[in-house]
Amino acid sequence: MDNFHSENRGTIPTGTRWRSSKWFNIVIVLIALFSETFLYGFIVPILGPMIKDRLHIDPSRIQQLTSAVLALHGAISVISGPIIGHFADKMESSRVPLLVSMLGCIIGTLMVASAHSVTVLLVGRSLQGISESMVWIVGFTTVTELVDNDQMGSVMGLLASFVSTGMLAGPIASGFLLETTEYWVMWSVPLLVLALNLLARLIMVEPSPEKVCEPECMGETTSLLSDQEETQNLSTGSNFWKVMLCDSRVITILLLSITSTTVSTSFHATLPLHVQEAFGWGPSMTGLLFACLILPVLFVGPLAGWVRDKFGARFPATASLVLQAGMLDVAGVSGNKHFPWASTQPIGRALYVVSLLAVGTLRPFMSAVGPAELSTIVKEYQARTPGIFGPQGGLSRVFSMIDVSVSLGMMLGPIIGGFLTEVVGYTYMNCAFSK
Repeated sequence: MDNFHSENRGTIPTGTRWRSSKWFNIVIVLIALFSETFLYGFIVPILGPMIKDRLHIDPSRIQQLTSAVLALHGAISVISGPIIGHFADKMESSRVPLLVSMLGCIIGTLMVASAHSVTVLLVGRSLQGISESMVWIVGFTTVTELVDNDQMGSVMGLLASFVSTGMLAGPIASGFLLETTEYWVMWSVPLLVLALNLLARLIMVEPSPEKVCEPECMGETTSLLSDQEETQNLSTGSNFWKVMLCDSRVITILLLSITSTTVSTSFHATLPLHVQEAFGWGPSMTGLLFACLILPVLFVGPLAGWVRDKFGARFPATASLVLQAGMLDVAGVSGNKHFPWASTQPIGRALYVVSLLAVGTLRPFMSAVGPAELSTIVKEYQARTPGIFGPQGGLSRVFSMIDVSVSLGMMLGPIIGGFLTEVVGYTYMNCAFSK
């Protein structure tokens, strides 16, 4: 009898080896990030028609409410990110928060889809924002713990590709379905994506934790800033936030993240209405224009990560910023009657599409910098002073910083973009962002 019980206790669940493997867990995180960004992008082309037809809001207020709904998603993430990061660093399991985020996302999506009032719509978007923050923080932490530093840029580039795939597929799917199917048939697509995501999270088994990376496994790639900010002698009990926010490398990365996301998300609030007025394009064409911004990332993201691993982040990020500024100016003047060389319909349309493709191609060289660089900095601190950020490390909190900076950009982009478009026009809004 004792032998029987001991054999039962030693039984390993079916598929544990592959379900707990490093790359299977990374794939689960990729699916989770895809689902969250798919949902964020899905609502962009259909938000205006939803507000007009289901909420019966006055047309003069649609731009304001559109910007507010998109900005709320980021505002909620700014508030929830540090809280999620704090508690995630105290938890040994990443599976539980990923499942909790899944339930919150399903409830939020059902509320958004069924909303007949502004209040229900805003509450649903709030739940989606909290869920997305949890996925980003816990997901990126899981991947960082599984990947060595010399592969960090390449893996982060792969994550960026899946994020971009979600951002690409969401607007295209909703724009097409809005014009070809009924309302609830359209919403069945994101609900199916969520169901597949839930199944994937139930299958995953967390791998055994690996030791913290030592100094000799750190890559020799050049950081975004020089090493003049040498790590100071810090005691084990040092405060995480004080340590990180006093490091100028961290501040630079966070500012770049806010700036990049602000510019990117300004398109969500301004592009659909602008192309309808300037070029007469509807929701399906709007979805394809978002594809121009996002599709290049699918192919350039892994390349940008490889460049970071081999040559460092400083020069690619700087060049990306400068070139994107020029492309934003071109997008701003395309179709504007005050610029004759860009005002005719064929030329204006072509210039606008080309400028969006260029911005999408250049973005990965800057957007992939933040997670890889910050994780490297945290590992440096932990390798030089073991236990400095507690027994579970500080990776969840550092990714909550990235989540807050991205969310702040998501909040500021629609607000600033919508405000400038109404006050000075689309052209000068783009010029302001390019500067």
